[in-house]
Amino acid sequence: MRRKIAVGIVVYNSGENLLERLKIAVSAGYSVYIFDNSPSSDSVKKFAKQYEGLNYYTCGKNVGLGYGISTVCAQAEIDGFQSLVFFDQDTGFSKETLDFIEEFYLRRVNLSSDYSAFIFNAKNFTTVDLNENGLKDIDLAINSGSLYFLENLKKQHWHDCSYFVDGVDYKFCLDSARLNMKIGECSYTPGFDHVTEQEDSIYALFGKNYQLRPYPWRRILDTSISSIRLIASSVFSGKWKISKKLVRLFSIYLISQIYVRVVNFWRLKNNV
Repeated sequence: MRRKIAVGIVVYNSGENLLERLKIAVSAGYSVYIFDNSPSSDSVKKFAKQYEGLNYYTCGKNVGLGYGISTVCAQAEIDGFQSLVFFDQDTGFSKETLDFIEEFYLRRVNLSSDYSAFIFNAKNFTTVDLNENGLKDIDLAINSGSLYFLENLKKQHWHDCSYFVDGVDYKFCLDSARLNMKIGECSYTPGFDHVTEQEDSIYALFGKNYQLRPYPWRRILDTSISSIRLIASSVFSGKWKISKKLVRLFSIYLISQIYVRVVNFWRLKNNV
């Protein structure tokens, strides 16, 4: 029996853990759409040739995340799928995760006319935060764990390819708001792991521990430009609530990058 949702992943110099997850997905009967931004590292390309149900695409170079997500979503829509769940290459999931997402979607398929996506993660909100559909309506969400409703995504002209990496997710959210489409978050997804394979370290601040990492200056510049574009776009669109959240997130990002560098300098100086 054909599965009701497809799986999409954009890869860039991925590791062996991803290959294991791809095997899990296709073995469970899911069609997987892969866009490879690092085709010179041909492990994923060779792997895709071994399994039916793995659909491999590339432009022969790194063309960015916006282009990659747009490609896998558009190809899945062409093949007749109404929804696709997207994962970052370093997000852990299991067959239980995929089956849960599919079942959750099928029980709420009637909501797809009002929502552009359901966002799945393991934040575990209290039931007070959830509506009668087991969702929390949100304004901003990351790409990984997003179940996109492809007909509505097509109305947005897919993802904005002018954003290379940073800003792709929030631009999707802004475009959804412009079309009066909601985004719902399901925070109790089994087997979902967006932490373990991250390259973050633990930093203590005001008595709490945070997972952070110092990004290279080029990445910080890209994030800054993307953030400023998003803030300006949200202001011009009259989406003041989103613009305020974008300003807050950008401020936190800059402060955290300054903080990790100060701490790392102090640790190096004191041999800690």
